[in-house]
Amino acid sequence: MPEYMKSEISSNIFLTGFMGAGKSTVGKLLAARLKSPFVDIDEMIVQREGRTIAKIFATNGEGCFRDCETAILKELSKQPVAVYATGGGIVERDVNRNLMKNIGRVIYLKTDWATLKNRLAQSVDRPLVDSKGWDEVKDLWVNRQPFYAEADIVIETDGLTPLEVAQKIALGLKA
Repeated sequence: MPEYMKSEISSNIFLTGFMGAGKSTVGKLLAARLKSPFVDIDEMIVQREGRTIAKIFATNGEGCFRDCETAILKELSKQPVAVYATGGGIVERDVNRNLMKNIGRVIYLKTDWATLKNRLAQSVDRPLVDSKGWDEVKDLWVNRQPFYAEADIVIETDGLTPLEVAQKIALGLKA
């Protein structure tokens, strides 16, 4: 990479948060701002498995998908640093939270339930939303809050554009 394109990060950045928080959208903007690669862990899983996340959930269950996440995290220490968008449930496993902390900085995109529900209602290909009712999905969100809160940096995203969120993260990383 030419010197003028040198990455501004020295360790991985993991964006965490519930589905619909904007991890992929913000991740791409943040990576561009920091002159770093962007990687969506969900997309890595889809490529490796040769099937959609919905198919993985339907055929082998959520546990299989979570195993894929853990396997990828274990390999990342051998990869160049990047900005990673994670799946919303990656934080449920202690091993995943520890792996992310050991090889990078964890950023939680904190978004309130009303905002998330509105975004999720308008999206497709969300196996957990498709298979559970809104009450169960909200329970997931509530139950994951303590895990998300373990992040190195918490960014309140409500009322902000994805670009504003990326700018807040970049400032937080420099602090």
